[in-house]
Amino acid sequence: MKTFCIVLIASILSLSVNAQPRLEQRDNSTARIIANDKPMLMIGGELGNSSASTPEDVKRTFTHLHKMGLNTVLAPVSWELIEPEEGLFDMSSLDVILTEARRNELKVVLLWFGAWKNSMSCYAPEWFKRNTKRFPRAHTPEGKPVEEASSLSKNVLEADKRVFCKIMEHLRDNDAIEQTVIMIQVENEIGMIEVPRDYSDDATKLYQSAVPQQLTDYLKKNQKSLHPYLKEKLHFIPQGNGRDGSWQQLFGDDIYTEEIFQTWTYATYVEQIAKAGRAIYDLPMYVNVALNSRDRKPGQYPSGGPLAHLIDLWHCGAPSIDVLGVDIYDKGIKSWLSKYHLPNNPLFVPEIRLEDKDAMYALYAFGHHGAMGFCPFSIEDYPLHADTKGNDMSGMDLSQDDQLNAFSAGSSTLSPLAASYQLLRQAEPLILDRQGTNNMDAVLLDNEQREADIISPDGIRLTIKHSYSLGWEPGAKDAEWPEAACIILRLGKEDYLAIGSGVVITYADAKAGETWQQGDTRIGLAKCESVKVENGKMLIKRHLNGDQTHQGRHVRIPVGQYDIQHFRLYRYK
Repeated sequence: MKTFCIVLIASILSLSVNAQPRLEQRDNSTARIIANDKPMLMIGGELGNSSASTPEDVKRTFTHLHKMGLNTVLAPVSWELIEPEEGLFDMSSLDVILTEARRNELKVVLLWFGAWKNSMSCYAPEWFKRNTKRFPRAHTPEGKPVEEASSLSKNVLEADKRVFCKIMEHLRDNDAIEQTVIMIQVENEIGMIEVPRDYSDDATKLYQSAVPQQLTDYLKKNQKSLHPYLKEKLHFIPQGNGRDGSWQQLFGDDIYTEEIFQTWTYATYVEQIAKAGRAIYDLPMYVNVALNSRDRKPGQYPSGGPLAHLIDLWHCGAPSIDVLGVDIYDKGIKSWLSKYHLPNNPLFVPEIRLEDKDAMYALYAFGHHGAMGFCPFSIEDYPLHADTKGNDMSGMDLSQDDQLNAFSAGSSTLSPLAASYQLLRQAEPLILDRQGTNNMDAVLLDNEQREADIISPDGIRLTIKHSYSLGWEPGAKDAEWPEAACIILRLGKEDYLAIGSGVVITYADAKAGETWQQGDTRIGLAKCESVKVENGKMLIKRHLNGDQTHQGRHVRIPVGQYDIQHFRLYRYK
C-alpha cells in the first residue's frame, strides 16, 4: 500500500510538471498562453529596469499592481544579481518575485538581462565586465571596443548560457506546480549601437565568408513566404548547396547587408541560450525589439535586433523563440501593431510608453489583433485612481468591484488604464473564446480617425463613432479629441457586447445604401444593458433605454466612462 501511494503521488507530481505553461497556437497569427491548463490573456505591465532589485520594491509594487487589476507582471532578473561572483549563484531576488507574485495572484514573465540589455552589457556582473580578454567586446571599424559583448565569443555564450540554465533549473524545481512564471524573455532589446555590425577581426572574417547553409536552405525553401524586405534584398535565390557566396554577394554590399549579418549572429546566439534553457524547463520564450523608427539607420537604432523585416533570419536562426515582441515608444500605434502581427508572428506588446492612451490601445490590441498580451513599461508608476477632485487614492484598499462601483456612482474616477484593465479582466473568457474568429473586432478612434465600421457575420454594419461626434459631451468642441476604443464581441445572432470608452454605435443593414429605399430592412435596438461579467456570465447592472440610447438610436459609452454594454438588435421593414 505504501509503495502504491508513493507511485500515485509521483504520478500526480509528474502530471503537474508535464502540464507546464505553454503557447497554444489558435491559427498562424494568433496564440495565447496556457497556464495551469487554462488559457489567459496577459493583461499586464512591465516593471522599470531596477524596480525588482530589492525585496522592498517588489513587495510594494506587486501589491499596487494587484489592486490595478493586472494578471501578469514582466519582471527583470539580472545577471549581476544572480551570479555576483563567478560560479556562485544567488536566487534570492528571483524567489522574492515568485513569492510576492503568488501572494498577489500575478503571473510572471521573466526578463533575462544577461549579456545584453538595450544593446549594452550593463547588467552583466563586474567580474564579466572587467575581463575583456576572456569576454571580448564588439568593435567599431576603427578597432574601438564598445560597451557590448561580442555575439561571436564562445566564452560570452557559455557564461551567459550557464547562468540562464541555473535559472531554468530553479524554476523547474520551485515553480513547475504553481506555474507562476509563464514565459521568458531572452536578453533585452538586443542589437548593435553605434555601428551596424561588429567589425572585430573575427566578425569581419565571417562577414566575408560564405553565408551558412542553414540560412540559404531556409531562404530557398521559404522563398514564396519571405518578408517582402528580404525578398527585395536577395540578389538571387540561393541553391542551398553551401556554395551560394558571401553575405555581400547574396544580399549586396551596404550597411543593410551588414545588419542582416549581425542579425544572424544574434539569432544563432539566442538560439543556443533558449534551446539549452528549454531542454531543462520548456517554457515559452520570446525576444523584444527596439524599433527602427524616425528614419534612423542600422546602428542608430539597435542593428540586428528582432525587427519585423528581419523575422525570417530569427525564425531560421532561433527556432526555439516563439514570438518577436514589439516595444512601442513612437507614434503610429496602429502601424506598429500591424507590422508585428504577421502570418508567422502572434502579436505581443511587452513594452509600450506608459500613458493614459494605453487604456484605449490595450482594447484595440486585444480586440482587433487578438494580442497575447499588452504591458505598459514602468507600470509601477501608474496611479490606481483619483477622486473627482483629482486626489490620488492609490493607497486605498478597495476591491476591484468597489472601485468600479465607486466609478459608476461618480464618487471616484479610476485611472484610465486601471478601468480598461478591469473591463478586460471581466471579459477575458469571452475574448479568449473569440480569438482568431470573425466574432470579435475592435476599433481605435482618435483626432484623425473619428469613425470606423465593423461588419458583423449577421450582415449588420456597426458604425462606431467617437462619442464627441454627438456634440453633447464636455470637450466635444475642443480641437483635439482624446483616443476612444471599443471591442465588439458577437455573442449570437444579432447579439453583441461593446467593451470600451468614448464611443457611440449605430447599426444598419450592411447591404443597404446610404438612403433608405422601399423594401430595405431596417435595424432596431431590441435591448441594451450595462453589465458586469463574472466567469463568462453577464449580470445586469442597469437597464439602459430612453436618453441613454437616444430612444433606441444608438449604444453609447461616453468619454471618461468605461463600461461593458450588452445589446441585441432586430430587423424590421
